[in-house]
Amino acid sequence: VSEGLPAELQTGIAATGRFRDADSVHQGAGSVTVYETMTGAKVLRFTDFKVTNGPDLKVWLVKAGGITSSADVKASEWLSLGPLKGNIGEQNYIVPQDANLAGFKSVVIWCEQFGVLFAAADLTATAS
Repeated sequence: VSEGLPAELQTGIAATGRFRDADSVHQGAGSVTVYETMTGAKVLRFTDFKVTNGPDLKVWLVKAGGITSSADVKASEWLSLGPLKGNIGEQNYIVPQDANLAGFKSVVIWCEQFGVLFAAADLTATAS
């Protein structure tokens, strides 16, 4: 996957993070940036992204921070942004307008079928 960054998303950065491995089998790397437009729309962008391929992988925002295990994800509230578009490459995910992004501390790559964490990134808000 190699999605470009639309010009209207280059207006502001709300948060950033870096993906890390879930364990020695489920590995992830790359950056996540949350872009915010003048209208308040938010998009998660993955750059230099790579994750171990697997079945039924989804992109979730998770309320807990410091995610290190599948149990951490299961113990927290989450919001699905949909299926992972590919296990390698730049990709964009739209955050629903009614989602309060400030309440979410992590982005995870999650296997819904088996309830397994593949990679996680803590989100750090940028100064406005």
